[in-house]
Amino acid sequence: MTGTTQRVLVCVDSVSVPTSAWILEACPAYLNNGSTQYQTIAVVPAYVLDSSMAAGIEASLGPFDYVYAAGLWSLSFTFVVALFLVARSSGIVINFIRGRT
Repeated sequence: MTGTTQRVLVCVDSVSVPTSAWILEACPAYLNNGSTQYQTIAVVPAYVLDSSMAAGIEASLGPFDYVYAAGLWSLSFTFVVALFLVARSSGIVINFIRGRT
């Protein structure tokens, strides 16, 4: 993924009423258990993705494909059972060669 680290503005909870009208407009107050909770602006570093990555992200957020998932699960289960049978038959052959029953 390509992107850059940039400083971004985020809204964080504050204990006092913002002093600027544009802060109140950008980060409106909300009700928290019946009392008004105010927010203020903080500057934090964040990794911002390039717009060229949008198609890949949208594709990964598509609907869940149950048929494909069932195929992967069946293949995995078959592999584990086959591995178990190979290991079991190998143990039987080795025990037979050693003379154990």
